[in-house]
Amino acid sequence: MEDQTTRRRPPLGVAIALAALVLSAGSATAWFTWRSVAPPDPTVEFPELEIDGEAVPEGFDPPTTAPIEVPDLPAPEVAANPNQSGTLYWLSTDGTTVALNPVTIEVPVNATDADALELAFSNLMGGPNSEGVATGIPEQTELLALSVESDGVYVNLSEDFTDGGGSASMIGRLAQVIYTATAFDPDAAVWIDVEGEPLTLLGGEGLEVRQPMTREHLTTDFGVEAPPEG
Repeated sequence: MEDQTTRRRPPLGVAIALAALVLSAGSATAWFTWRSVAPPDPTVEFPELEIDGEAVPEGFDPPTTAPIEVPDLPAPEVAANPNQSGTLYWLSTDGTTVALNPVTIEVPVNATDADALELAFSNLMGGPNSEGVATGIPEQTELLALSVESDGVYVNLSEDFTDGGGSASMIGRLAQVIYTATAFDPDAAVWIDVEGEPLTLLGGEGLEVRQPMTREHLTTDFGVEAPPEG
């Protein structure tokens, strides 16, 4: 007797799912099989190079031109100090007219004009120590103050500067002060004070003194001639 029982087929969705599972399993098996037999990916290894500090890499051509030489910069020029010497003025003993006799003195190299003039006046107040020259400035005269300003030279003398002598002596001592004070600037003006007061009359004869006084005024007012320099 035949089996009359009808065989039931699985639903379509289940069949598709089973087929996909079989295919997936096969693909995974195939991928793992290929990875096991395939050669590994190549790995590039770079060797470490050790180069000494002075070594030149192979193939590098050093420059053939000579190195550029940079000359040493010249040392800055230092202007010579103009106050390396000073000048004071004595009176000549020859003749009866007032004749000035310049004498050069040494002063410190770094001295200012005021420093150099103070040193010159210090020598002037001490009187000459050589023959052939004289001074009209009284021996006791002192330099109380001296300054060099933008408008000229200011000289303050003690009261002894006005003592004794005739007109020739007065003109001579005035010329000595004016010329010595303007040794660095012959055109400079000079203000003369006696004990801090402007000098207007000099000596018993009342020699009138300009304020300020210049070398040119000595020539026009008193006939004092400029001495030969050098």
